[in-house]
Amino acid sequence: MNSNYNKEEWAATTDKGRQIYNYNYHLSGKEFKGWKLIKKVVLTETNELTEKAYFFESAADPKHEIIRIDIVERNGWDQAQESLHQSLLEKMRTDIPKGTGQEIGDVNYVAREQKSDIPAAISFTRGNILLSITCVGDRTFDVTGIADQIDNELHKAPTAAKQKTDKIRTLQPKEVTVQAREPHSLIRGLKKLTPPKMWLKVIVPDG
Repeated sequence: MNSNYNKEEWAATTDKGRQIYNYNYHLSGKEFKGWKLIKKVVLTETNELTEKAYFFESAADPKHEIIRIDIVERNGWDQAQESLHQSLLEKMRTDIPKGTGQEIGDVNYVAREQKSDIPAAISFTRGNILLSITCVGDRTFDVTGIADQIDNELHKAPTAAKQKTDKIRTLQPKEVTVQAREPHSLIRGLKKLTPPKMWLKVIVPDG
């Protein structure tokens, strides 16, 4: 087993991911300027795991610049990191290094193109979501900009301007006092609260 894929180490350094939960996160196809959604596939959909794959082509060079974005939604941050661990172990390349420099996700691994050193693929978790972005066309390019944009969507609260332009509905925060190790439900009925074309982001700054 690759010692670089240490789940205990990931858990020890996970901070924001423990305070973030995204439900029914998906891409509409309009998120990335200069990119067109050409295909979406639901690979798995159970109570424990949802996996979707999206394929985008660039407007500048649609025949050669294509990316695949895989989104795995789990019930908790620790399960998302378990999915990342399993994904890394299943890859043909067994020495994918952890990302350095730009902080993306709770933990991230970056595969670079050997000749150019371009980060052509990145896998990261943020809260209960695992994201993998990979160049699948003939031409490789830096995917960290797209990864960073998605990561910001997953863990940052929307600005007032974005709430208005994107018609985002916000719910009033709740405060509860609970005992240590005692589970407590703040939101019940996620499916009823979240229509199929919408997604719900929960931010718990203390807890």
